[in-house]
Amino acid sequence: MKKRSNEKIGFIRYCLFCAATVTIAMFCISHSGCQITSEGIKVLDAAESPEITSVRTIDEKSLEVQFNKAVKAKTAIVSKLEAGERASLDQISNDAMDASASIFDNGKTVVYEFAHETKVGERYQLFGEIADSRGNSLTFALPFDGYNSRVPILIIEEVQGAYSNTKNAHKCEYIILTALTDGNLGGLELHSAQYSSILSNYQIPPCEVKAGEKIMFHLRTFEGVDFANETDENLAKDKGEWSKSQVRDLFFENSKKCVGTNYDIILLRNKSNMKIMDALLYTTEAKKEKFSQLSKSAELAIKEGKWNSDSQGNYAPYTLKGDFSYSTRCLRRNNSDVLLKLAKEGKLSQDEICGAESDWFEDKTLYNKDRK
Repeated sequence: MKKRSNEKIGFIRYCLFCAATVTIAMFCISHSGCQITSEGIKVLDAAESPEITSVRTIDEKSLEVQFNKAVKAKTAIVSKLEAGERASLDQISNDAMDASASIFDNGKTVVYEFAHETKVGERYQLFGEIADSRGNSLTFALPFDGYNSRVPILIIEEVQGAYSNTKNAHKCEYIILTALTDGNLGGLELHSAQYSSILSNYQIPPCEVKAGEKIMFHLRTFEGVDFANETDENLAKDKGEWSKSQVRDLFFENSKKCVGTNYDIILLRNKSNMKIMDALLYTTEAKKEKFSQLSKSAELAIKEGKWNSDSQGNYAPYTLKGDFSYSTRCLRRNNSDVLLKLAKEGKLSQDEICGAESDWFEDKTLYNKDRK
């Protein structure tokens, strides 16, 4: 990025502050059954201000923002966010770059074009000024991830939804993905319909993966137990008791439950466009009524072609036959090898991945030494 002077950035800050004439309030966010984080998204106006309805990263140099009302785009800049920073005016860096805006859909869609490309794995914010139909100036800070043009074909391979924290064994919930092609994990997310507010906090680190590689997301960490994220080529970096040298181990630094034990809907999504890449729906017979409360996520998975409904159009989740409340039991996919072969032959795309109850079976977890 081109270096900008402190004086110019200071002037931009001053102009944007001048546009802020009323109290800071949060933008309201909605997205067709998907939850989008509201972290750092702020607007200056009263309750009738335009609301952001969706955000989509188009490519390395552009971002689409949709509003529920017509707006006029004014000043906009893009700044890099460091780890742990929240999007805000105070976090505009000295190497911030300009962004030009184009208006579509009668003023309800704004596409911002950046002066330079963003990078996969980096965190950015778009800080902009718009005007509503009354001429009021509004400012917002919108966080987003650098665009990933090399997303691999991925499937959900295995899910374990219970944990055990004993003196001699620390077993936590996990999700395993299998990469069917080479690529990078940057900009992807895991979603639990039952524990979305917790699992949505997990940021999958950008890392290169190869076709056939398994990625194990350990969804809880324990005090006093060391762990190491394997984000490079060394898959033996983590020395934990349950680490597998042939599996990429990644850790969510979390102490709370974030995956359903006996019922849930697990989604793998691309955050740039919020499209579902793969899905798993499961429940026990006793929890089917509870499972029905997750209908919005189930309907979304079926609508996007990521889970087969039955002949009557019902959700048809996998119904667990055993007790899934023990950390020694898991759900495993039974057609991974077939899908990997098709992907290697160029006969399978991510859009063609669609799960069904028949694709899954119950098995021992990786915590069992005798698992074959």
